[in-house]
Amino acid sequence: QEIMGLNNEINYFEFGYMLGTMFLGRYLLYIIYYYLLEIDVHRKFNFLLIYSENDNWPVIIKNTAIQSAENCKEFSETTRQISDLKGKDLERFFKWLAGIIDGDGNFDIRNINSKLVLKAIRIKLHDRDIKILNRIQNSLHLGRIRSDKNKPHSMWIISKKEEMLFLINNINGLIRLKVDGFKKSCDYLGIEFKEANYNIEPNDPYLSGLVDTDGTIVFNYSGNRIECNLEFENNKYSSRLNLDNVIPNYKPAILLRESRNSIAFKYQNVKEMVFLYDYFMENRLYSDFKFYRVSKIKQFILVRDFKNEPKDSLEFKKYSEFILDWIQYKNPNWHKVPFVEKIR
Repeated sequence: QEIMGLNNEINYFEFGYMLGTMFLGRYLLYIIYYYLLEIDVHRKFNFLLIYSENDNWPVIIKNTAIQSAENCKEFSETTRQISDLKGKDLERFFKWLAGIIDGDGNFDIRNINSKLVLKAIRIKLHDRDIKILNRIQNSLHLGRIRSDKNKPHSMWIISKKEEMLFLINNINGLIRLKVDGFKKSCDYLGIEFKEANYNIEPNDPYLSGLVDTDGTIVFNYSGNRIECNLEFENNKYSSRLNLDNVIPNYKPAILLRESRNSIAFKYQNVKEMVFLYDYFMENRLYSDFKFYRVSKIKQFILVRDFKNEPKDSLEFKKYSEFILDWIQYKNPNWHKVPFVEKIR
């Protein structure tokens, strides 16, 4: 009776007020966000929705740069599609992607009419590693993959302004090597550049992105060990990289080569190989070639000591079979590796 107005008609204002008081909880908020997103389809409002770390609550990211895309329906579609990656998975994906871009990414900045213009963002990889490009496209639902007709390479490309805006916003504060091109991209899109932390935190997926692109997983025959190596041009950005903590219990050796103006990070200790394995099992490589090699570390530890057994022994046969399988996987030039003749 209290919610009835004159002439027994419902006082909808008071009724709505009571319902709002009773049910203003998480599910009502979900409904509100849903309708805001529906409004966005009609280009009235724009919100970038991701999920907080507890995977439960959507978060509205407010950024003045995002508003420049407010009339783009494709940008609205992007924010909905990316929501299939949530919370920590979303955060870890962009850290890995930042490593990929720092390795083999390119910001295509051109001078047009005396103004710097960001034309495209590209990632170019060998066809052997096309799975990396597929993961990026399938996760972001952005861009296109184009194959090189004359070379065994493929490229993921985004060139729409709203797509580049979305990507730059999400990797801002994570780029450590391709900083010059990234800064110019931020300027073009009206985004405030955020400097990354060069002391990479434990188990950060950024390293796996770097290794997926610029790293190598190699077998050191004389040292009888599996190594992970990275090498970059030695400049003001690469020299700041601190990878001491990213793989728990395993600090890389740092090698400066003046003749090549390079800086190398080498994980090459026998006792710490198992920590290398643990890191890449948690932060897997999407280069199948490299992931196969690193996934064999524990098996290698079991047969490693068989190298010094007699050549006609069962132990040495097990050792040589392992090394041949390891070196042959997706490697058409395996037969040119110098030590192969010593174990065949």
